[in-house]
Amino acid sequence: MQKLFTLRPLAGSILQSGNKVFLALLATGIALPGVVYAEKIPVSSSIGHVTVFSDRALVKRTAQQGIETGEHELVFRHLSYWLDERSIQFNAKGKNSVRVLDITTQDDFQANSQQERIAELDRQIKTLEGKIVELGDQEKVLQNKAAFLEEYQKGSVNQGKETARISTRELLEIMTFSQNVLAENFQALREVDNKKTALQEELQALQEKRGQLSTNDVVRSKTVVVQLDAPAKDSLDLTLSYVVPGATWRSSYDAHYDSASKSLKLFYYGQISQQTGEDWNNVQLQLSTAQPVIGAVLPELDRWVVDVRKPREEAAILRARSKAVQEQRAYATGAMMAVAPAPVEMADSTFNTATAEAGLTNTVFNIEKPVSVPTGPGDKKVAVSVSDLKAEQTYQLVPARQEAVFLTVKADNSNSYPLLQGNLNAFLDGQLIASSDIKTVFPAESIELAMGTDQSISVKREPLKRFTESTGLTSSGKRISYEYQTVIQNNKDQAVDIVLHDRFPVSRDEKIDVKRIAPADRDIKVKDDGRFEQPVKLAAKEKKTVLLKFSVGYPNEVEVIGLP
Repeated sequence: MQKLFTLRPLAGSILQSGNKVFLALLATGIALPGVVYAEKIPVSSSIGHVTVFSDRALVKRTAQQGIETGEHELVFRHLSYWLDERSIQFNAKGKNSVRVLDITTQDDFQANSQQERIAELDRQIKTLEGKIVELGDQEKVLQNKAAFLEEYQKGSVNQGKETARISTRELLEIMTFSQNVLAENFQALREVDNKKTALQEELQALQEKRGQLSTNDVVRSKTVVVQLDAPAKDSLDLTLSYVVPGATWRSSYDAHYDSASKSLKLFYYGQISQQTGEDWNNVQLQLSTAQPVIGAVLPELDRWVVDVRKPREEAAILRARSKAVQEQRAYATGAMMAVAPAPVEMADSTFNTATAEAGLTNTVFNIEKPVSVPTGPGDKKVAVSVSDLKAEQTYQLVPARQEAVFLTVKADNSNSYPLLQGNLNAFLDGQLIASSDIKTVFPAESIELAMGTDQSISVKREPLKRFTESTGLTSSGKRISYEYQTVIQNNKDQAVDIVLHDRFPVSRDEKIDVKRIAPADRDIKVKDDGRFEQPVKLAAKEKKTVLLKFSVGYPNEVEVIGLP
């Protein structure tokens, strides 16, 4: 082990004064009062725990190290080059309490040890590409052989006038010959195609491995040196933690709805991506919705000024207001998440999930089994939870836009944690229906899922009538009446409740008079913009016709736009 020494103030002043006796004794290796030797000890540590945030990760390394009495320098090498030095925390536990004197960092630059591996992969890729080209040539030869044989058959059968026609025996011989040769030829083509497919898959795998390896001649890393003083010989359990950028996670979901039991099973996943320069091998993983605070100094609060708006300062005030709104929204989000109840453990016998811990301002998901996430461009998908939610299904249609009935499933988030914004794959009776994005759904809030169209309910909408009549004593005006019908056929063996969305025209001028005829106002509730929802009940195999009737009247001198 390499020995370094630290000079106490007395010895340091003697050395700086150039005392010849001191220098001579130091050169001979004689111990002097005031000179303390610090043993430099390389520490073999491994990443045991990682907490992933939205834009960074908290990495915890652990190690066991025996030390002697005195001062030591524990050296942690090959750490992420991008670690935040302000976030470094160190802890040592042993029989005796050790004193940490200093923590420093330094940059390391080493030759890329993967260059030989890269060269070998490049050689293998080039060899496979050559074999694929050779198989392509064989494929062309076999295809040309088949084409030649086909032309030979045509020439043998389609004889010219001056050429004697072939006998039946000769024709059978040609057919037998062609059959044997073509069978061998097609068999060879299949073998070539299978070999080519296998080589292409192997080539793709090698190219993916090649893409994950760094081509830089120099690999950058960070070294952390911890200087401590041990009162006695001891065996220490070491923990070194730090925050690194380049790591993120996002939510994704699979929602499986069973129409027979009307149950919704929601699978919650975390998609993890990290390019920190360190592989996370078999680590305990946490996914957090919080934002880590780096540094130990209390941030300073600026004053809040309220003043009369001035024209020159308007732009600056708008920018400040925008920033304040963003901060208030962030605070409100944290406050809403704070109402989550005590931790709830999620478990499934066939689906490895996580436990959710609802904190004051965030939620942390503890992934139950160790996970490996290599550094690189790929994503790692881990299971967070499985929820069985009580769901209500609703059939809806907008016949004016599309002649189809859409199934919508609505459920309440009964979990103690929010369902964060993310991509959702919707499955209906085991079949993938659609992929969409959902917004964040907090506990007790409702989530609405579009499950696509139901082909067992048919819809047909068409105009029935459109006629114009004169109004007024002198025929100074006109009124146009419209009538549409929507025919809905339930082909199911059970009754269904449908919500039909439609609209009446809305007048923006007092000279234009709109009269609503059907459906009656007592059966629906019309919004200010003319849109309404109409409930329609259909028994099994029942067909029902729904009418939309209205009229629009206006003076002759008025030109009306927006009418069909």
